[in-house]
Amino acid sequence: MFLLSGTPYLRVKLPPQRRQTRTPMTMPDTTAAQTNQDFIACWNEILTPKWIRFRHLLSGNGQRHSDLVLARFGVKPGDKVLDIGCGFGETCLEIGRLVGPSGGVDGLDCTDAFLEIANRERDEAGLSQVRYLVGDAQVYPLPAAHYDVAFARFGVMFFESAVRALRNTHRALTPDGKVCLIVWRSMADNPAWGEAKRAVLELLPPPAGGATCGPGPFSWADEDTDRRMLAAAGFPNVEMFERVDADVCVGRTIDEAVDYQILVGPSGEVVREAGEEGKRRLPEIRERLGALMRRYLRDDGVYMPSSSWAIVAKKR
Repeated sequence: MFLLSGTPYLRVKLPPQRRQTRTPMTMPDTTAAQTNQDFIACWNEILTPKWIRFRHLLSGNGQRHSDLVLARFGVKPGDKVLDIGCGFGETCLEIGRLVGPSGGVDGLDCTDAFLEIANRERDEAGLSQVRYLVGDAQVYPLPAAHYDVAFARFGVMFFESAVRALRNTHRALTPDGKVCLIVWRSMADNPAWGEAKRAVLELLPPPAGGATCGPGPFSWADEDTDRRMLAAAGFPNVEMFERVDADVCVGRTIDEAVDYQILVGPSGEVVREAGEEGKRRLPEIRERLGALMRRYLRDDGVYMPSSSWAIVAKKR
């Protein structure tokens, strides 16, 4: 998911009883499981309705990137694949067709509503080799040395500790297994969201910060940091680390594109954090964003540049 399958882009301040700071990588798994329950609750209770509303954009954006690199990840018939943060399960179905009846795909996600949709669409597609697991990839009891491939399309950026999730994945891979990731590069490399935020910051002050629903969509933007996290999780052998650029649809109409930026994108965080001033200036903000979106309008929607990393790392 963006963002989920993606994902990828809403940062919501948690209520006081749910606010947490990021946990250190050395925290025991039992403590991590307790801490991350707040973030799981945030996804299930706050973010899910927006993700469902904009699924056609979020999943469509993700597919633009995975279509460019999935064939190069080398998934083959008979493989057993773990799809981390699978969201609505579109990639599980696609990979399920690649591995065929002799293989299998387990999609793992913490969001109940996403997996309800995923299970229904799996049944409609008749892909019995695909199944879905509800849980936190940081601590879920995955079978040891079971999977040939672990895959995530915009599914690892929001973990409280991506290293912990990848260590758990490492244990579940066969000795020759590999992890294949698609993650967003920096906001500066992604005008699809960065331009709208810059436009709003011309009218409102920057957010003061605070507790959010996970580290955020651009937490894997830096290549050196990514390589260190992979090495810390047991994946020092990085075979692919490549930039992928694609224009993505941020709305079928100007109004939808503006709604998408404000309700899901990082520009919306600026508006929400500004409180009453953000509400007061919202008509002006919508007008400015509308003018920005018109610059990217095509016959079938608003398309803006985006950029990701495609990563493959071997277990040994």
